[in-house]
Amino acid sequence: MPKIEKDFKNLAVIAHDLKAPLSAVVDLLIVVEKGYVDDPEKVKELISRARKKSEALIKIVEDILDYTVLENKSQMKRERLNLFDIIDESFSIIKPYADEKKITINYSQRSCQEKFVFGNYTFLLRAFNNIIMNAVKYNKENGSIDIRCFERFNKLIIIEISDTGIGIPAEDIDKVFNIFARGREARKNIDGSIGLGLSLVKQIIKDHEGSIDLDSVVGEGTTITIKLPFMN
Repeated sequence: MPKIEKDFKNLAVIAHDLKAPLSAVVDLLIVVEKGYVDDPEKVKELISRARKKSEALIKIVEDILDYTVLENKSQMKRERLNLFDIIDESFSIIKPYADEKKITINYSQRSCQEKFVFGNYTFLLRAFNNIIMNAVKYNKENGSIDIRCFERFNKLIIIEISDTGIGIPAEDIDKVFNIFARGREARKNIDGSIGLGLSLVKQIIKDHEGSIDLDSVVGEGTTITIKLPFMN
């Protein structure tokens, strides 16, 4: 496919996926504004739905902005980082969402302590937030998520994030890290995604000299494995 045709196709995907939740927000606010619903609890529910869809729009815009920064690697300040600090903050951010869905996050904090990498805190946090949030979104109620860290030959840090979610069909696994790619279940069940998330995560990990792999079984869950160079 010629580049210009591909670019237009990608723009069409973005426009469509921005328009859908934005239109829903407008419709919800019109219902409230016109007074079509006078039950305070129902009004509160409609405003809550509008807020959640607005947050989904912000997530899309943030992903797009992150991609623009990744285009210029000079903007990515790097330093010696304790991996524990990154994963611990990500855990704290996402735990309330997991609690709301009655999902247990089993986080082996000790295994992630004193393991250092050279990288950008903000982008690595963004990557882990994306992965763990996906594990919440695509999980089952009363499901679980396991986060584990360990070293391999003092050269690599391995981080495994496993969930008990809906899983990914075998024919979609090779596509999930492609830009604008979403599996059938993701398209059907989740608002506010244009398929930038895992593509962005892969690029962040790659820019930190690491690798990322995914294994999944439909109906049983997904495991994402990240490997990053270790710093003494």
